[in-house]
Amino acid sequence: MRSIGRQLLRHDLIDFASREPAGGFTFKAHLSVGPVTLAHCTSRPVEGRYLTASQVVVAIHEGEAFGLEWREAESDCVRSSIVSHSQAHIGDARLPFWVRYDASPSFLAFALDESFVREIWQKAFDRAGDFAIRTSIGIEDPVIGWLGALGRRELSVGGAGGRLYLEGLATMLTVHLLRSHGSSERPPIPHRGGLAPRQMRRVLDYIDAHLTDELGLVELAAIAELSPHHFGEAFKISVGKSPHRFLTERRVRRALELLRDKDRSIVEIARAAGFSSQSRLTENFRRVMRLTPSRFRRSLS
Repeated sequence: MRSIGRQLLRHDLIDFASREPAGGFTFKAHLSVGPVTLAHCTSRPVEGRYLTASQVVVAIHEGEAFGLEWREAESDCVRSSIVSHSQAHIGDARLPFWVRYDASPSFLAFALDESFVREIWQKAFDRAGDFAIRTSIGIEDPVIGWLGALGRRELSVGGAGGRLYLEGLATMLTVHLLRSHGSSERPPIPHRGGLAPRQMRRVLDYIDAHLTDELGLVELAAIAELSPHHFGEAFKISVGKSPHRFLTERRVRRALELLRDKDRSIVEIARAAGFSSQSRLTENFRRVMRLTPSRFRRSLS
């Protein structure tokens, strides 16, 4: 292995939340909502340079196996790895690493804002100070694979699940990273109870007042003064369903009320109930009510 002169290497910052990530990376598909970004990426061959990202990143390889050489920021030990389909890379935004490969790999990137990860670290794990996540290349992790499959589906349908769903996936991924690939030696503190009546009332009032907005898990958790992780658990204990499912059903109920006004089009009603399109309303209305909005309206005659 030839020696690597650190001072001669280029240092590239990759921002997955941007439409132009730089560093030889390009997007085939991109979805950035609040503190979470999903992207299908491709990379040109890298001759040897340091890379950092603006977010904590989990990248799941989607193509044929390829070889790469890499080393961590403060290490002089260069490692060689063969990365196979579905294997994952994990990178902490603040820790650059050196990499070299001849392939043009494609991958799904799940990028999380540092502030999002830090809040879960401090509140869900009851830790002061900052978090640490180990750099890992080409690992097999079934939890990351499962969450990646859900993220891939959400990206392919253009974020149909909404911000609340995407931040829910990101919360699960963050807890897993901190617990299995971070510095924590203990699991997150379990939240044994549901929301207090005062918290529940504030959250429900906020949802009803902002039903047509793109609500997020971080936003609702702040109303209850909890971390996103604890809020998701407490809400499900209190209501019996996830925040995302509850919000969707609340919007369907609103649409049901509006459908009684036959002077309003279904397209107009979909938007007034918080759905991005008539097709999204129809899909969710059928799932909740077991019939389409049109059939429901005809049944009123």
